[in-house]
Amino acid sequence: MRLRITYFDFPFWRAETARLALHLARIPFEDRRPTREEFRELKASGELPYGQLPILEVDGECIAQTPAIARFCGKAAGLYPSDALEAARVDELLHSVEQLTALIAPSMSEKDPVRKAEMRRVAGEERLPKLLHMLERRVSSFGPGPWVVGSQMTVADIALWRALDWLVGGVLDGIPPTLLDASPRLLAAMQRVNEIPEVRAWMRDKYGARS
Repeated sequence: MRLRITYFDFPFWRAETARLALHLARIPFEDRRPTREEFRELKASGELPYGQLPILEVDGECIAQTPAIARFCGKAAGLYPSDALEAARVDELLHSVEQLTALIAPSMSEKDPVRKAEMRRVAGEERLPKLLHMLERRVSSFGPGPWVVGSQMTVADIALWRALDWLVGGVLDGIPPTLLDASPRLLAAMQRVNEIPEVRAWMRDKYGARS
C-alpha cells in the first residue's frame, strides 16, 4: 500500500494526526509538504477534491477531509477502536476538534487589525471557554483515562494534543494561554501524548521543538 499525505510544513492537527499515527506504527508514507505557491498550483490543477488540504493518497486514490483521513490512518496504525461505541466516541472528538478550529478560523483571514482583535477576544473569552467546558465534561464522562477513549491511545488523543497545543501555545494573538486551566482532563490528555518519546523526537526532528 502506497501512502502519501499532502499538507503544509507545520504541525497543525489536520495533517499531524495522520502523519503521527503512521509514524508511530512505522508505516511508510510520503510526507509531501507543499509551499504556498505549490498549493496554488495543486488547487488550479483540480487535484484537490475540495480545493483544500490535507489530502491522503492510497495507491493513487485520493481521500479528502480531515476526519476521514484520520480514521483511515488510525485504522491502518491500530489507533482506531474496533469497538463500535468507542469508535463513535473517537469520531465525536474528531468533529469536536473541527468545532474548536472553526471558532478561530474566521479571524485567521481577517485583515482589519481592530476587527481581528475583537474576533479573538470573543473567541478567547466567550466561545472557546464554553466549548472547552463541554468537551472537558464529555471526555471526563468517557472514563478516568489516561487516554480519552478506552484503554489505548487513539487518533483522538493525537488530534486533541495538537489542536489544544495550537490554542494555548502562544501562536494565536489574543487567545489566552490559560484557556485549559479549568480543563484538567483535557490538559492531562494533551500532556500524556506530549510525553511519548517518539512524539517528542518527531516534533524535535521535524520542527525543532524542544524535547
